[in-house]
Amino acid sequence: MKNVLKLIGLYVLIYLVYSVIFVLLFHTGILAGMDVLMYRGIVFLIITGILAGATMAVIKKFWSFISIRDIIMMFVIFCCVNMVLFTLVPVTVERSVSVFMLSYMDENSDQSFTEEDVQEIFTGKYVVDYGAFEKRFNEQIATGTLKDNGDGTYSITDSGRRIVSMFRMVADWFNTDKRLVYPNEN
Repeated sequence: MKNVLKLIGLYVLIYLVYSVIFVLLFHTGILAGMDVLMYRGIVFLIITGILAGATMAVIKKFWSFISIRDIIMMFVIFCCVNMVLFTLVPVTVERSVSVFMLSYMDENSDQSFTEEDVQEIFTGKYVVDYGAFEKRFNEQIATGTLKDNGDGTYSITDSGRRIVSMFRMVADWFNTDKRLVYPNEN
């Protein structure tokens, strides 16, 4: 039982240390040229996950009750939990209409807004001033889901079609709003 408690404590300690390192990597210049937050996060997640597993491997040399399974589990648990947290929180914060709307209203809490006011602010500030459309459009070019035809037009790639098919399947499975994945159907 004592070794089980040691192992649990070790898992928690390594998880916390490398989670902090994962977050701190976003405050460095490492991969700063990678404009897609999701991709940068995945790379950082793999790096810190490998380091967490490697740390467990080093400790295995001193604690014989640690197995190869523990090293693999450290990597898997670290990556899975942090991927869920990363996509639910920072990726959502970066892309969310709701986050922008609530933050704007918080910064201007001395005012009241109509629905039309908020919509106008969102369109003018978030979409136009902050270049939300351009950012998402350029991400699609960078990720290879859209291609520049060289004549001022763009086309969806096979990769883009596969992603749309996947999104449609997920929308069907979870019964989400189909207008986003079938925009021409009403």
